[in-house]
Amino acid sequence: MTLAALALGLDNWPARADSFQQMWMGRIARPPADNEEASIYWEDKWDSRGKRFKPHEISCAHRTEALGTVFIVTNLENGKKIECPVFDRGPFARGRVLDFSLGAARKIGCDGLCRVTVRRAGYE
Repeated sequence: MTLAALALGLDNWPARADSFQQMWMGRIARPPADNEEASIYWEDKWDSRGKRFKPHEISCAHRTEALGTVFIVTNLENGKKIECPVFDRGPFARGRVLDFSLGAARKIGCDGLCRVTVRRAGYE
């Protein structure tokens, strides 16, 4: 009986970040993103997988999702949708949920900053 009460109490415990790094990198689980800001990156460099970043392919950067996770991203300004895999880490600007490669940004119609809705593929 006591164990069940403890389990119920812990289940209702609010999620909180234990350190500044967890708050900054978003280690606390969040619901899917609705009406969030996304940006574009195109620097020619190595990505987080250890492979050469190809800016004209469709990919995105996310702070915490596993590399290879596929998102269904909808541009709220024009209604276009794309399937975008996570191949890198970022964005590092506060208030942004994703960084698109140039190829993904062109396909979704984003030039600079855009408002998007993000869902994991299979969970939309």
